[in-house]
Amino acid sequence: MDMSAIDIFLTIGTAFFLGYIVGQTAMALKVRNTLKQLAEDNGINYEEMEERFLKDNKPVTIKVPTLFTESNKNSILLYSKDTGKFISQAETFDELASNVYTFNNINFAMVKHGEELFWFVEGKVKHDLNDLE
Repeated sequence: MDMSAIDIFLTIGTAFFLGYIVGQTAMALKVRNTLKQLAEDNGINYEEMEERFLKDNKPVTIKVPTLFTESNKNSILLYSKDTGKFISQAETFDELASNVYTFNNINFAMVKHGEELFWFVEGKVKHDLNDLE
């Protein structure tokens, strides 16, 4: 029985593919057994740890409040864009950011003032998010 070059190539390719799958499975089992041994050595129930960290791994989304301003004589009025609700009032943006953080417990918010966008981050005004450390 003569084997053509394609048959030989497919046979070798299949052998490498099966070897790869078996190797990946063996590595996963070895890592799992090592983690289980480490957990047992430190008095941790592996099944509990696995359920807690692997099964409940859901992404957390945080809604950033979007706020906008209106000017009224020498005051800046701050409103929620989503609800239209009044948030705070101050004479400067620094004071406004501080008030929002202190009295409204808003740690992080995007603020639109006319065409300009900036951020209130823990009571401070940031014009660029790259300034965050």
